[in-house]
Amino acid sequence: MSFENKKVVITGASPDFGQTLSILFAQMGAELFLSARTLEKVDATAKLVKEVVPDAKISTFQVDVSKPADIEKFAHGVQEVSGEVDILINNASYWLDGHLAQADDTGIVETINSTATGSILMTKHFLPLLKNSKTPDIVFVNSTASLENNTHSTVNEAFSAAKSAQSTFADRLRHRMKGQGVRVISVYPPNFDNPSPLDDEQWNERRSHTELKYLTARNVFECIKFALSQDRVCSIDKIILSNNNASATEVIDEA
Repeated sequence: MSFENKKVVITGASPDFGQTLSILFAQMGAELFLSARTLEKVDATAKLVKEVVPDAKISTFQVDVSKPADIEKFAHGVQEVSGEVDILINNASYWLDGHLAQADDTGIVETINSTATGSILMTKHFLPLLKNSKTPDIVFVNSTASLENNTHSTVNEAFSAAKSAQSTFADRLRHRMKGQGVRVISVYPPNFDNPSPLDDEQWNERRSHTELKYLTARNVFECIKFALSQDRVCSIDKIILSNNNASATEVIDEA
């Protein structure tokens, strides 16, 4: 599928899944507006994308999604380049693992501010640009850690709460935007590996349910691409992924 000339905003575009998204959307012809907590990280992603797609159009921004002023400045910066945005991917979040009692207060606040408040404010400030598009889509890269009764072996309770808030926000926004042409898509992956899409062998590896392995970024990206590629009359609101195995690294409820 081609995303030729689509204007795509990706938060958390540092060397992880955000970088993977950046490479793949550039390969499909999109113009990118990338943000990360530091310019060093987002510029590293832009440099890598340019090595793969030399003619890619990329604008980079330093954005700490826990800071409202950074988010507002980001939206204004994008508006100076383009009067519209076609796809907003809320990918940035602050991971926190371990038990609640083990986490320091600062980490808990950062998790809530980055993951929940950050994605809400990001959406608010980019909505005017999205509404100028004929094909506006908002994608939330959520987590199965936000789901009720989901057993997750490593995630902190505060991270689950932040992702749950993000999920509820997406649900309410979807209801509010119904009939206005703005699709709101939430993808809920479990833990997943992030092989580089530039490594064909690793990226295209097919994993069996008999292997004690995670899903990969390819599985997650293909779900996002599938949802975005549907006719505008069709909105795939939620995609929930799970590991179809008895992975030694996940807690499985046998009851």
